[in-house]
Amino acid sequence: MNVVCKQAIYNREGKIAFYEVFLQDRATGAYPEGFDPLKATSISIDVLTEIGPHKVGNGKLVFVNVPAIFLEASMFDLLSPQHVGIELVENKRLTNTLLDAIDDLIKRGFKFCIDDFGFEKIDYLPLLNKCHFVKIDIKNNPYNEEELREVISILKSLKKGIIVKNIETKQDYERAYELGFEYFQGIYLSRPAMVKDTRTISFLKSTILQVYNAIKSRDIKKVVEVIEKDIGVTYKLLKFVNSAYFPKAREFSNVEDAVIYLGLENVAKFIIVLALSDMFAEESEKELWRKALFRASLGEKLAEINAKEMKDKAYLMGLFSLSWEILG
Repeated sequence: MNVVCKQAIYNREGKIAFYEVFLQDRATGAYPEGFDPLKATSISIDVLTEIGPHKVGNGKLVFVNVPAIFLEASMFDLLSPQHVGIELVENKRLTNTLLDAIDDLIKRGFKFCIDDFGFEKIDYLPLLNKCHFVKIDIKNNPYNEEELREVISILKSLKKGIIVKNIETKQDYERAYELGFEYFQGIYLSRPAMVKDTRTISFLKSTILQVYNAIKSRDIKKVVEVIEKDIGVTYKLLKFVNSAYFPKAREFSNVEDAVIYLGLENVAKFIIVLALSDMFAEESEKELWRKALFRASLGEKLAEINAKEMKDKAYLMGLFSLSWEILG
């Protein structure tokens, strides 16, 4: 059974500074073997939008493990930088598209953390100037004691917050503290706590595809009609629109008002999060969604440069460019 968990990250005074949210196999206590990172991130974001990151983190910043595709596809438009941080977990070659996406998110106020940081990872070094935090595994890193002290010293001079993870014993904690790490994470300090059982996240595949098709036609009435027939999607949408992320004068209690308030682009992004987090997706379907997200992001960025008033339409055009394949 897979569950979404949160784990506290402590400062040198022993107080909780942040949380990290991630997917865990309840039986092994580890990341589910062979599980797609994109789907894992989608599930975590689905849970955060449903419950509210301010509630999950008790007002503290909540870091989410994120593969690059989410950044390139503007999916963090659904979350608030006040409550959510981005932890990059892929050691893939950086692209200009990814770096531009990171710059955009930083301008919006998001904090970035590089997971499993190391100066030997040449491709990731351009991120160092952009990120706010780095995370180093106390047990699995390429440095000896002297080199690790030097790395910490350099990172401090660059004013990066330095998080150490995998603190499993008192000895691990004392060693990390003496080395000069600023933040500490591991089961010695706090075991992961379940936020939500992923089996409770349920809705119909047909609903996702029908909403997708209705948004393509820009038919708000049809979008509302389809969502209202699925209790799971209705519940998630209303939880999302009533979250602290959206400033509003009242609570929304019906789907039509929620859809009109959000607009079709945000509803589309919300539906994609559900589609990517859903347990039904075949590998071929996931690849189509990824391609559609990339095209949507590219269209949005081109419109930002050449015709800002077309930004929303460009995103939707890219999103629906593979609609025949996705809808079968």
